[in-house]
Amino acid sequence: MTHAWPWLLGILALTVLVYLPGLHGPFLFDDPPNIVQPISAWLGGQTGWQEIVFGNNSGPLHRPLSMLTFLANAAASGVMPWPFKATNLAIHLACGGLIYALLSRLLSRDPQLKTRARFAALIVSAIWLLHPMQVSTVLYVVQRMEQLSALFTLTALLIYVHARKCFDQGRTRATLIDLFLLLPLATLAAIFSKENGALVPLFCLILELGYFPDSKETARPNAVKLFFCLTLLIPGLFALGWCALHPQWPVAGYSGRLFTLGERLLSEPRVLMDYMGALLLPRGPALGLYTDDFAVSHNLFNPVTTLPAILGLIALIAAACWSRRRIPAFFTGIGFYLAGHVMESTVFPLELYFEHRNYLPSAGFFLAIVGLAHWAGLRLLPHMTNPARSRRLLGTGVVTLLLVLGVATLARASVWDSWSVMAAQGAHQHPDSIRAQMDHATNLMAEGRVDEAQQVLDHVATIQDPAAQHIAVIDTVLLQCMVHHEASPVSVARISAIKGAKLQLPEMLAFEMLGGALNTHDCQGLGTAQLATMITDIVDAAPQPGALIQLWRSRYIASNLYLNAGQYIKAEQQASLAWETGHADPAIGLLLANLEYVNGNVAGAKIVLADANRHIAWWDRRNQELSVKLKQLFESPPPANVIGEPRPQ
Repeated sequence: MTHAWPWLLGILALTVLVYLPGLHGPFLFDDPPNIVQPISAWLGGQTGWQEIVFGNNSGPLHRPLSMLTFLANAAASGVMPWPFKATNLAIHLACGGLIYALLSRLLSRDPQLKTRARFAALIVSAIWLLHPMQVSTVLYVVQRMEQLSALFTLTALLIYVHARKCFDQGRTRATLIDLFLLLPLATLAAIFSKENGALVPLFCLILELGYFPDSKETARPNAVKLFFCLTLLIPGLFALGWCALHPQWPVAGYSGRLFTLGERLLSEPRVLMDYMGALLLPRGPALGLYTDDFAVSHNLFNPVTTLPAILGLIALIAAACWSRRRIPAFFTGIGFYLAGHVMESTVFPLELYFEHRNYLPSAGFFLAIVGLAHWAGLRLLPHMTNPARSRRLLGTGVVTLLLVLGVATLARASVWDSWSVMAAQGAHQHPDSIRAQMDHATNLMAEGRVDEAQQVLDHVATIQDPAAQHIAVIDTVLLQCMVHHEASPVSVARISAIKGAKLQLPEMLAFEMLGGALNTHDCQGLGTAQLATMITDIVDAAPQPGALIQLWRSRYIASNLYLNAGQYIKAEQQASLAWETGHADPAIGLLLANLEYVNGNVAGAKIVLADANRHIAWWDRRNQELSVKLKQLFESPPPANVIGEPRPQ
């Protein structure tokens, strides 16, 4: 195929068409706290741009490059969903073009595919662009973080391939500039979009082993060895040393999860095999964000698919290693796919399953499939009576596959046009998904279908997950208060029964919603002080460290409830316990300082204020301004009922 670009442009145009129905869908899930709320505050003059760019807490590096693009979207068109989603689609198209450019260069070095490099690269990039699993990344605005990381990762890999080509041509200076200047810059851009951009050196190693093998005729350049020493070996040794000095680190984060590190490591092979199954045979309506129902592996035989998944993954890795020189595309593709999951599918205490983790790695999986299919075809071709007819059938099959994928993606994008439709479909496809059932119940409540919403909550209470049962209890009381303005004693007593269980983020958010409702609506049978006491008892009894966000933030919720009930001493006690963890938001320190002042401890208030000031980031204008006001306030004796309203970010 000498002129592949027209075909690629056609595929890009088809991709735009199948995504169009979803561009006018709403902001969803994590979009409001990460994008809508902070950017609306910026547009309203309440915060500075620095807080948007540097104040996001999705990752340890705050993902400033991704946040900067959200800010640019808002500056150009306000907080409307479709420009944000259209930008995501544009990034998706750019990534597809980069995948084609990268693979066309790599496959030109493939002994089997070099005569069809552009055609194979076109097929892989087309499948990747049109696959319905990508919908939950492209149309989920906050996942631009994943997209931008992929964009800059692909750029870095292209730079790496160019550096290797320059070395082959004897252009040493260009090689060094690529490896030690341009590639690190692209890697930093990927990392500051999302932290898994740090996998760039590992991806480069996979490409090196697959398409730039060391041999007697072509020894590996010293510059390449130095590059991997600086980017993989030394950081790897440093990480191992750090883990040796902090042996508790791998398990510490699991105190906030209902599964252990061991259970996660047992579960992830099943997760990866399930991902690959969905990439091979997309499951239509079952795809999406409601994957929190994925079962945890408790041992090798529970579920029964655990051991087969582990053995299957080992066999796949062995097959990839065997094929390194025989089928480089298969080795490189599988290596690329698994390397892409090293950060999010191993030891870190993240949720088990999310489709967006396959966004870039899936390009490697599709490369492996195309490479394996070509290898098998070469062995079957001599036995075919009409090779020309077989090639025509192959072309027809490829076109049919792309059309089927396009139709499937169009159907998924159409569902993403409506949150209520997506939640209803998710609740039907994933009956044990807490996220799906609660979103469905929320939409039913908003539509006034109270009895149906209660039925959904009753179903949630039957899910074999403590968090689901707790949320059903809390939200049943919320429904009673919002609709009937009265909470039944039995339902309220069930909230108290949560005491002694692990507290998860969903329960904390449910308490936040119920507390907000009580602060604005009267509810006979449940007052703000009563709910605050129940939350306090639940947090006190939780078998978890108080530094977890769901615990200290629950104390903040209780403090505000006591505050609104006029019980300032108890409000101060809960704010103090939250602040003493050393992990709470600076706004809680400001709240505590204000409460100490109101309760007559002016000296203590000044000490807490000074401590809070040390934790306020340079970009946090709101808390800086509030701190100045409190400092001025503390110069005078405390009048009655002077209470500020700091809010955690």
